[in-house]
Amino acid sequence: MEGSAPAGGPQTRPTAASGTIGLIGPTPGFRADRAVSSTKTDTPQRDVPQVVTVAPREVITDLAATRVDRVLTYTPGVALQNNFGGLTIFSYAIRGVTTSELYKNGFPLNRGFPPPPDTQNVERIEVLKGPGGGLFGRSDPGGLVNLITKQPTAERFVEMGGLWGSFEEVRGTVDSGGALNEDGTLLYRFNLAAGRQNSFRDFVDGDRLFVAPVVSWQVTPDTKVTVETEFLRNRTVFDRGVIAINNRLGFLPISRFLGEPGQSIYQTNDSMQIRVDHRFDADWQMRLATYLNSNSLTGEAVEVRGIAADNRTVLRDRNYRNYRADIALGQAELVGRFDTAGIGHTVLLGFERESTDGTYQQIRSNTRTNPYSLDIYAPAYGRPLPNYTRQTNGFEQVTNTALYAQDQIALSPEWKAMVGVRFDFFEQAFRERSTGVRSDQTYFAATPRAGLVYQPLPELSLYANVGTSFRPNIGPDAAASSFNGPFAPETGLGYEVGTKLDLYGGALSLTGAAFRVERQNVLTADPNNSGFSIAAGAVRSQGFEFTAAGQLSPSVKVLAGYVFADAVVTKDNVLPVGAPLINVPRHSGSLLAVYEAQEGSWKGFGIGGGARAVGERAGDANGGAFRLPGYIAVDALAYYKWENFRFGLNVENVFDTTYYASSLNVFRVFPGTPRRFTGTLSVRF
Repeated sequence: MEGSAPAGGPQTRPTAASGTIGLIGPTPGFRADRAVSSTKTDTPQRDVPQVVTVAPREVITDLAATRVDRVLTYTPGVALQNNFGGLTIFSYAIRGVTTSELYKNGFPLNRGFPPPPDTQNVERIEVLKGPGGGLFGRSDPGGLVNLITKQPTAERFVEMGGLWGSFEEVRGTVDSGGALNEDGTLLYRFNLAAGRQNSFRDFVDGDRLFVAPVVSWQVTPDTKVTVETEFLRNRTVFDRGVIAINNRLGFLPISRFLGEPGQSIYQTNDSMQIRVDHRFDADWQMRLATYLNSNSLTGEAVEVRGIAADNRTVLRDRNYRNYRADIALGQAELVGRFDTAGIGHTVLLGFERESTDGTYQQIRSNTRTNPYSLDIYAPAYGRPLPNYTRQTNGFEQVTNTALYAQDQIALSPEWKAMVGVRFDFFEQAFRERSTGVRSDQTYFAATPRAGLVYQPLPELSLYANVGTSFRPNIGPDAAASSFNGPFAPETGLGYEVGTKLDLYGGALSLTGAAFRVERQNVLTADPNNSGFSIAAGAVRSQGFEFTAAGQLSPSVKVLAGYVFADAVVTKDNVLPVGAPLINVPRHSGSLLAVYEAQEGSWKGFGIGGGARAVGERAGDANGGAFRLPGYIAVDALAYYKWENFRFGLNVENVFDTTYYASSLNVFRVFPGTPRRFTGTLSVRF
């Protein structure tokens, strides 16, 4: 439903003749003055009482990023959490608040177990800071990530690319678009990516195939239909990382693999989005959309479950997973603009219905009767695999019906307000078919939010907001908890005050915010039972952040930020009060800067680099005795654009720093990537 205008140019109200129905499109440079995720309407960021940090396509290209999580390392305020053995990024923290909420064009991706999203068809990555429950429903008060995809274009083009990197990585891509008929009412976009790679981790490799065709039809000047599909196949080795001995790291090389060679996990993800955008007149428009998804995760792995008294023999189990999910989701939204007594309103009314069916089958060996041991200092792989003796076989049905409303109020040229609320009626039924245990839950939740903006100058905004969140604790954790009944839903409250400043005619955006987030019934890893979760009671995260994004000059673009987050347990029956939250550093920051010559014989040459700094943080949920050390990793990049060609070279972790990106507990610690070289070549016709 959102219109668009050229970045940095004048912004006008969309009209029926403007043809701006659709998602906000490409924006040049390292910033975007508009974002979909904050309001679902076409509103300048300076008028919204929330911060949305945007990583446009140029950031993805300059980083040579093939996965979304690579871009998130340069998004201020985002910290990666447990990555489920490399199979997903559906666990990260925003402002010290762990979440699994990842969206694509406003539709949730974290249903079932789809593979990590590919960046090939991503136009921009929007990170909404603060509560988003008023629009998105099941969410967390720290924020969420929304991926905006590439859309069909009237310009006919074909761009072909290749990537070659360390650890035998190779990848080919195609991006094309254009009109399919003479009058330009039928447009398409087609993206493809295929590649394979090894890893700095022993015996870990993978391959991937991604295809994403999109077609749009401008039925009338006011009505457009878009059909967007994706097909993804991913094979990788399930890799839980290294372990800590007596809460200390560094005894093992970061390459040491503690599973069994030759085992793989296979993931599939097939999805379709159908969107109908209709404009009644210059002020009223409607959007109808549906999202269908089917995904699966199957395969075998061997995982560490404990360690013997000699501190060198790990106890492992063999397991086979067969996870599948089918998701159907529909949305209907109406946006209208009108005035009452000189006060302007932009009203959004929405309805959403979701149905998700998931099966979670896992069969495992028993470490008590057959520990399937491995010497971590002198591993001897290939021993006969133990027999499967245990099984969980869960079936989960989830339905959610929601109504939401939002009003953006222009009180005066200087004062703007926003109020909204969402009502969710949630139902879940879980069946453990191997034991016959049943677990059901039904909840009704209201998640209001409100905010206020004051603009003493056109380029300066002062804002405040408050909002709540609601997220049922479901999914595979339902299997772990079904014998004692389901976990209570997580609820949260977040509020902040901040400022936004646009410099150089809007080319550079600076933001600053002080925030506080409170959450109840938070799930965390059980420190006494590997692979299961407990409800941590209540937690709190508070702090402040600063970000800068955009152009310092026509030649220099930057994306930078610093976050201080004090995130601790405030109430619990198991974890100590005051214990720091897992994987959340008190201090973190990043800087990405690129210089590109705009004229002369060096025109088209770009050089830059970045630094990612992460402070010391808790490595498990058990009071912070196990700590991950802080680190600074430096990256470098260079490229040259000549006519239709682009040549690029990236060096990740230039100084080959040994660091640990995240952990789940002492038996699941994920080392960061050592020095890695990546070369890219693309040509556009």
